[in-house]
Amino acid sequence: MEYVNLTPDITVSKLCFGSLTVGKLQANLPLERGAEVIAYALSRGVNFIDTAQLYENYDYIRLALQKSGHPNDVVISTKTYAYSRELAREAVEQARSALDRDVIDIFMLHEQESEHTLRGHREALEYLFECRERGIIRAVGASTHNVALIRGVLKLGLPLDVVHPIYNMRSVGITDGSADDMRAAMEDAKAAGIGIFAMKPLGGGHLFAEAADAFNYVLDTPCVDAVAVGMQSETEVDANIAFFESRQFPPEADRALRLKRRRLIIEDYCIGCHACVDRCRSHALYVEGVTTMCDHDKCRLCGYCVPVCPVFAIKVI
Repeated sequence: MEYVNLTPDITVSKLCFGSLTVGKLQANLPLERGAEVIAYALSRGVNFIDTAQLYENYDYIRLALQKSGHPNDVVISTKTYAYSRELAREAVEQARSALDRDVIDIFMLHEQESEHTLRGHREALEYLFECRERGIIRAVGASTHNVALIRGVLKLGLPLDVVHPIYNMRSVGITDGSADDMRAAMEDAKAAGIGIFAMKPLGGGHLFAEAADAFNYVLDTPCVDAVAVGMQSETEVDANIAFFESRQFPPEADRALRLKRRRLIIEDYCIGCHACVDRCRSHALYVEGVTTMCDHDKCRLCGYCVPVCPVFAIKVI
C-alpha cells in the first residue's frame, strides 16, 4: 500500500475507504457485516476512512476500529452540512462521541458549491478553525462537486487544509465544468498547499465497465494525493488494493466490474412530494404527474435523496 502526506502531519493510504456504500443510504449492510468489511480493509493496509454526518454510519466505523485492534492508527475524515456555530459544535461532538475519539482527523463542510455557500457557512467554518486551534480537529476542509468551490476557497484565502472534490474521466457529477476544469482548480489548490483527495473516480458506478481506465485517469493526476472508493465486500477491497498496488485488477474482478450496474429505483408508492427533487443537487429528479422520475444520465447515485423521502420509496441498488 502506498502512503502519502495529505497534510504535513497527516499520512494516509492512497486508497481511502469510502464508507457511504456500506450504510443506510446504499447497501444498508447489517452493522456487524459492514464493520467486518471496513475492518478487513484496515487489516490490508488501508488507514483512511471517509464518512459524513449525513451517512449515519459512525457506528459501523467505531465497531470496525474496535475490530482492527489499532484504532488510533486510522485517519478518519467526516463532513457536516452545519451552517451555524451551534450546529457545527453539535456535529463535532456527535462525531467525537459516536466514533469514540477525542480528536477527529479531518472535518469538512459537506457539498459546498462556491464562495457564496462558503460565506453562508462561515460561522460553522470559523468554529471548525477554532477546533483545529484547540486540537480537537487536526485538519479542516470542504467537499464539493463544483469547480467554483475550489476557486472560491482560493479567492477568499481560506486556510483550508484539504479539499475533497468529485473527479473522474467522464466528468460525471461535476456540476459546473469538466474534468479538465476541475483538474486545473485542484492544481492551483495543491500549489497553495492544500491537500487533495478525490471522490467518485468511477462516477458513482457509471464507469464500472471502464474501471481500469477510470482509476488510471485519477491516479495519473499528480495533484491528487488520495482517492476515496466505495466498497461493500472483502472481494471489492482486494480488487481495489490490487489495482492501486499494480495498476491491474485480478481477472475475476475485472470481469465482475464490467458486468456490475447500479441504479436509483423509485418505487410505485412514491407520493410525488418533491422532497427528493429539492434535495438533488445534480437535477436528476423531477415530478411527472404525481410520481417522481429520474434522469439516469444526470444521477450520480450518491443516495443523498434517500433519507428525505417520507415513505422510503427511493433506493440505490
